[in-house]
Amino acid sequence: MTTFKAMQYGPLGKAVAAAMPHSEADPIGVYAATLSLWSAAVAGKVFQPSGRPTVFWSALVGRTRVGRKGFALATARAVLDPSIGSFLGTRMRKGISSGPSLVTALFEVEQESLTSEEGRDGRVMIAEGEWASVLKRANRDATYHDQLINAWDGEAVVNTTKGKGGKREEQRIDVPLLGYHVHIQPGRWAPLVKPEFALGGAFNRIPHFVVSQSKSLPSSVKRPLDAVKETPALTRAYRWAREKAREMELSPEAADRHDAYRKAFDARMASLPEAVSCFFERGDENLLRIACLLVAAERKTVISVKAWEAAEAMIEYSMACTEQLVNESQQGTGRQMKSVEQIIRESLTRYGGEATRTLILRSLGTRGNADSMEAAIEAMPDVVMEKRAGSAKGGPKPVVVRFVDATREHERPAVQQAQEQTEAEERPKLTVVPPQRKTAATPPPSTKASEPARRTAPRKAAAKKAVEPPKEEGANPLAGLL
Repeated sequence: MTTFKAMQYGPLGKAVAAAMPHSEADPIGVYAATLSLWSAAVAGKVFQPSGRPTVFWSALVGRTRVGRKGFALATARAVLDPSIGSFLGTRMRKGISSGPSLVTALFEVEQESLTSEEGRDGRVMIAEGEWASVLKRANRDATYHDQLINAWDGEAVVNTTKGKGGKREEQRIDVPLLGYHVHIQPGRWAPLVKPEFALGGAFNRIPHFVVSQSKSLPSSVKRPLDAVKETPALTRAYRWAREKAREMELSPEAADRHDAYRKAFDARMASLPEAVSCFFERGDENLLRIACLLVAAERKTVISVKAWEAAEAMIEYSMACTEQLVNESQQGTGRQMKSVEQIIRESLTRYGGEATRTLILRSLGTRGNADSMEAAIEAMPDVVMEKRAGSAKGGPKPVVVRFVDATREHERPAVQQAQEQTEAEERPKLTVVPPQRKTAATPPPSTKASEPARRTAPRKAAAKKAVEPPKEEGANPLAGLL
C-alpha cells in the first residue's frame, strides 16, 4: 500500500510531515484534509490547464476514536491557520444537507463580500465531522447531490425562494467556490452511500481515504497541536495565489505521463464492474487537481514530473481505499464484486484452460464488453488471445483465449475431470445412416379413389359416348328399334 512518503511533495508535504510528531492522526488523513482546506483557500485563483477548478474534496473513513478523523482535521487547521489568515475562521460551514440550503449558504457569503474591500468572494469551506447524519437527510433531497456535482464542476448553482409578498426570488451563483471535507465510519458508509447516487456521479468527485490512529501521545501533553509552527513558504504561497488568477500547465514530460495514465485509467474503468468504477471515475482529474495545488504551494505554474508522481500516488491510494470499502460492503450481503480479470480466469478454469473469445465475452455478461475484455487480457501475464489456423475449407480463423501455461487444466479437480469423461462415454451416440438410392418402380394403384374422381367419372363416360363414331355405311338405322 502507498505510504505518505510517496505522496509527500513541496511545502504542503513538508508542513504536514513537520506537524506529525504532535498529532495522533493518520498522516495521509492529515494530508488529504490539508489539501482540501488549501484548495478552498485558493479557489477562484488557481485553475487546471483546461481552465476548470482545482478544488479537492476528501472523505476520511475510519472507526470512531481509533480513526482519529477529527484529529486529522484539527492538525490540518493547525498547519494552515497561521498562513491563510482568517479564511477558515470566517468561511467554515457545516450541517448543510439539502440542495437549497447549500445554494443559500454560497449565495449569502457571496452577497456579504460585495461590500468588502476585496470585492466579490464566494469561497466557502464545508467540513462535516458527521457525514453520516448529513447523508441520511440529504438522500431524501433530490437536489443535494446534483448541486454538489455542479459546484465541483464549476457550473452555476441556482435556487428559487419566496421573498416578501410571496414573490419568487432567484439565488444564483455562476462560479461556486466550494471546499468539501467529511468524516464517516466504515459501518455507516455502506448503508448511506446509495448506489443510485454513486452511479450518478455524486461520490466519484470525493476521494475516500481509510485512516487509523498513527500513535498515542503522552497524556502529559495537553495541547499538542499548539507546537505546530507556521510554515513561511505557505504564507508566501497563499499571498502569491491570491494576487491574480493563474492557470497551471503540465511540463512536456508530465504531459506525456498524464496522457499515458489517462489511457490506462480508461481501460481500468472499463474492466471494473460499474458498481465499483462509479466511485472513482473522476480519478484522473482529481490527480491533476492535486498536482496543481502542490505546485501552487511552490508558487509555480508548471507541474513537474515529481509533483505529478506525488499526486498519482495519492489518488491511487484513494482508489484502493474505495475499492476496499465497496468490496467489504458487498461481503455484508454475501456478494463480492468481481473484476473482468477475475471473471476471465474463472471462465478459463471452467473450460479447461482455453475457450473461444465468444465464450469469454458471454461469461462477462453486463460486467464488460469486447474492449474491456481485451484490455484485461493484455494486462494478464499468464493469459493470451490468439488466432488459430482456419479450416481446410477456408473458413474464418477462430480466436481463442487461453492460459499461457496449458497445465492450468489441473486446476479443475481430478474427480470433476473423471466424471466429465464418464458422462461423455455414457452419453448416447447418434449414428448417421446414409440415404438409400431409390429404384424406379410403378407406384401401386390406389385402392381408394378420391372423392372428386368418383364424382367426375360418369361425366367422362357420357362424354365418351357422345362422341362415338358413326356406324358403317349401309347399316339399318332402325335396327335398334326392331
